Amino acid sequence: MIATAAAAAEADRVEVLSPRRGQAVEDDEARGRRLLQQAVEALGGQAYLGVKSVVGTGIYSPFDPKGERGQVLPFIDYILYPGSERTEFGKGKKRTIRTNAGGAGWFFDAEQKQLRDQTPEEIESFRRGLMHNIDTILRTWDRPGVRIRALPEKQLWFRQRGLGAELTMPGPGGSPEVVSVYLDPDNKRPVKVAYGDEEDRFFLYQSFNGIFVPLTIDHYKADEQVARIRYDGVDFNRALDPRLFEKPAGADKVK
Repeated sequence: MIATAAAAAEADRVEVLSPRRGQAVEDDEARGRRLLQQAVEALGGQAYLGVKSVVGTGIYSPFDPKGERGQVLPFIDYILYPGSERTEFGKGKKRTIRTNAGGAGWFFDAEQKQLRDQTPEEIESFRRGLMHNIDTILRTWDRPGVRIRALPEKQLWFRQRGLGAELTMPGPGGSPEVVSVYLDPDNKRPVKVAYGDEEDRFFLYQSFNGIFVPLTIDHYKADEQVARIRYDGVDFNRALDPRLFEKPAGADKVK
């Protein structure tokens, strides 16, 4: 679907004549679309869009209200597009698993030997997180019903400026969801996604077989850092058994 974005951008472009320079300039929507397409290309183009599955490993670190780092947890994350994800934190008797697929979800706590369905609130939290995820945004921004406009370039944090595009997407119950994506002006890779009072910041991009991945993602809420994800490995298009996302028959059946 994103592959048609360039053609769509041209079709939607409105050119006006600048009275001072006598040059044609893009309108806000066309510039916003162009920025999002540039982000896709900067992350790997068709190789990026063609990803069917992702397996990532690394360290998750929460932060308390004083900015102190909490318990560091190793994780392994399995993603099968579209919409299936299984994240395992910790190891052995300290392992927890959160899995979502097909609008449902389950949770496993090895220490408590507990296997349960996710609550509606937990499922909704996953759905909203998926909507705000940069990979979801860059794979679905040209779908019907999404309004796009360019934002002025601005300083994001020390020594980091950003070119922005704002997306207004259909949300739950028809209410709009507004998300802003900012790109590095030089390489056009995403450096920030903002929604409500939350934002994700992306650092240390590395290429894995031509697909660029930020090795560090910092999550902020109300301008305070609340978590950091640090990847040490990413594997694309590994064959994943769909049963990996199915709820086991009991806690003793969890693998």
